[in-house]
Amino acid sequence: MNVLLTKKLSQDHMDLIKSWGWNFEVTEALKITLLNVASVPVPSDVWIISSRNSMEAVKKFITAAPKQIYCIGSWVKKELEKLDPEITTRSFESMKSLASDLARQNFERAVYFCGGEHRAELGEIVKETRTKISKVITHQSEMMFPEFNKRFDAIFVFSPRSAESILKHNSLSPHTIFACIGSTTADYLRDRGFTNTWVASYPDTGVLLVEFNKVMKSSQVIKALERLNQSGL
Repeated sequence: MNVLLTKKLSQDHMDLIKSWGWNFEVTEALKITLLNVASVPVPSDVWIISSRNSMEAVKKFITAAPKQIYCIGSWVKKELEKLDPEITTRSFESMKSLASDLARQNFERAVYFCGGEHRAELGEIVKETRTKISKVITHQSEMMFPEFNKRFDAIFVFSPRSAESILKHNSLSPHTIFACIGSTTADYLRDRGFTNTWVASYPDTGVLLVEFNKVMKSSQVIKALERLNQSGL
């Protein structure tokens, strides 16, 4: 199976992929630049963290953190629990589910650690509540608009912005499977006519890789059985 990874992964994840025998290439769709954050608004009732790219800033100011932190994905949650196990950390599978819960809680003051090109979904969902969101811009992302001539069976996509970057200069086969870190990324692709998407059950790179590998193995077994049935064996 020929696979395109649109960002560099950890060595553990790369070792997994190699053990499965995938033919893979790494082409970074985004260039991430971390910013120097000088301060964060205090006091606050809750922090919101949607990207692992914000974690350096979060670590810097963890002593100023409130009693609750909302985040997306298990990796961020685990890192937060290492920093301060006394803080209540709640993890969500998407910004939509996070924002919906935040709206129900109706906090007064929230601090949102995010990139400069963040989506407006959070603000739109909580705008009818009393929650005032202060943004802390922790990083910038630049779309690299990579070009590739090779056909891939699957492309791993980790954000709507990375999807936008790879679609800019490439004509992709309708048979290519887009393995998406979350539903927001998959929705972005579907809205642009790419319906052959697959979404992990939870927004975590390890979960995405393992689940996709299991699905592909099952698919290969089914196809092999179909060929046997057609041959009359």
